[in-house]
Amino acid sequence: MSGGGFRVSPPRVSPLATRASRPPLEAAGSADAYRQTSFVLGEEVELVIDGLNLEGAIAEASSGAKYRKQQMVAALGLWSRAWLSRLEALHAVEWGNYAAAVTLVRAAADYQASALHVLRTGAAEWQEWLDGGGIAPAPDQHATEFRLHAFRAAEVLAAHEILGPIYRTAMDLSLSHFGSTLLVAGNESAPDRVLTTFGDRDFHLGLAELHLGWLARLGIAQVDALREFEGVFAIPEPAKLDSWRARAAKLAARPDRCRVETIERDGEKRYLVREWRREPRGAPKRLLL
Repeated sequence: MSGGGFRVSPPRVSPLATRASRPPLEAAGSADAYRQTSFVLGEEVELVIDGLNLEGAIAEASSGAKYRKQQMVAALGLWSRAWLSRLEALHAVEWGNYAAAVTLVRAAADYQASALHVLRTGAAEWQEWLDGGGIAPAPDQHATEFRLHAFRAAEVLAAHEILGPIYRTAMDLSLSHFGSTLLVAGNESAPDRVLTTFGDRDFHLGLAELHLGWLARLGIAQVDALREFEGVFAIPEPAKLDSWRARAAKLAARPDRCRVETIERDGEKRYLVREWRREPRGAPKRLLL
């Protein structure tokens, strides 16, 4: 069947984002991380949740017949994966699981870049995939075939001022590099000792702020994409979307929060982590990766 013969059925949309459930008391570190995140960073958590719920409302509004076209549905699937990755990254932060959060942040940036590429190209590659038998019967295996079709948006990641830097940083921090491993599993090490942890889910202000800042910026990038392609998607309350973006931008720009900057040192790209501290009352310091 040609791509033109594929109808777009009404998407099933589950638009509600909520905070993580309270962890069981026996989950080492998690209960305290949940409490501390709520107490110290509760407004930031709610900001991320508010943004996700605004996106969910747009996805729900876009399920109407007027918007059910291949460009929308091709982007919607990737947007859904990014939305869920950001939600689960938030939940991981609430439970003190920063090792999982950074991987989910990287995935979300990748999915968002791919969705933006689909939108900017009118879903041409998606349509070509459908036309070439992307969804087809596989009688010999008594199966329905979804051809995998490797699809990346390297050009978007190379140029986008939000998605590219977050993707590249989160990629380096999520890989098995020694320095990034110490950052999440041994960050109290010093030049005279190595102090690693196993299964650490204690609250860490620097790691929590770092991830919440990334999630706010990814939300900004998604809002910008939705506004750029208003008409492909339904935007029922644009003023609320713009207001949320302004709040998120203000949060992300605060100089007192933990953040990562890319610098050059001896001709090599390095990461400088600023405002790094485990607890709010601790003196901030810097880490060089």
